[in-house]
Amino acid sequence: MGKLFQDFTLGGEFMWIILAVLVFSLAIMLERLWFVLIRSSINTKTFIAELEKLIQSRNMERAIALCNTSNAALARVLREVLKNHSGTGRDMQVAADAKTLEVIPELEKRTSYLDMLSQIATLLGLLGTIAGLMEAFESLGAVSGQDQAQMLAEGISKAMLTTMFGLTVAVPTILIASIIKGKTKKIISDIDQYTVKITNLIVAMKG
Repeated sequence: MGKLFQDFTLGGEFMWIILAVLVFSLAIMLERLWFVLIRSSINTKTFIAELEKLIQSRNMERAIALCNTSNAALARVLREVLKNHSGTGRDMQVAADAKTLEVIPELEKRTSYLDMLSQIATLLGLLGTIAGLMEAFESLGAVSGQDQAQMLAEGISKAMLTTMFGLTVAVPTILIASIIKGKTKKIISDIDQYTVKITNLIVAMKG
């Protein structure tokens, strides 16, 4: 831990800026992971199977109650379909589309910031390295030729710390952002697929 702190302080002021980027990234990642992977997700296969069973038994009230038990994005959209089950298929689809337009921005909210923060961390690391190298070269004139090589090596080593820290922040941020985006895409795909499926099932039952 002492070596880690020593390396951090040697990296200079850019290390603190990258640390701030890390804090913002962690806050967004934790919030998005909770919202997308936990709050907005559901066991789709089990949920749809139970919902279809209730619809086929014409128990719409219990089907709506089932959707009310979850805050998942899919359940919220399908609840709108069921609440409009007495209308036409077009009515149900319009209700689902309106809710989907509300749900999707909630799912995608702030995720794009992670891409930006990962790039900022990388660029700050490179900027810190360049600044460190410039400082190292400028200080060479103050020492004799015999000590210049050692000082240059130490300066380069110090300068590279910011690049390492920037990449250490950027790589996990990109990875987590990809996971969140993948899960978001899956939820939206399920909404599109099962909205049509449940709407058609209700229309068929009425017919």
